[in-house]
Amino acid sequence: MSDYIEVINPRTKICTLIKNGEPVAIYKMEQCDRCSSLSKLDEFGYQKGYDNADKIIWFCAGCR
Repeated sequence: MSDYIEVINPRTKICTLIKNGEPVAIYKMEQCDRCSSLSKLDEFGYQKGYDNADKIIWFCAGCR
């Protein structure tokens, strides 16, 4: 059995990383708009709209 477990709330897309039954980290997950995989959210993945204000789509690190 693995020491680390990721528990993702599908409604809020918030992930809790658990090590040996103790929460270690809580972070936001997002679904990639290209490959549909769930990955840890980072702001660099957003593609902005024409006016550079709207965040249109998000790509994971592998698809960027």
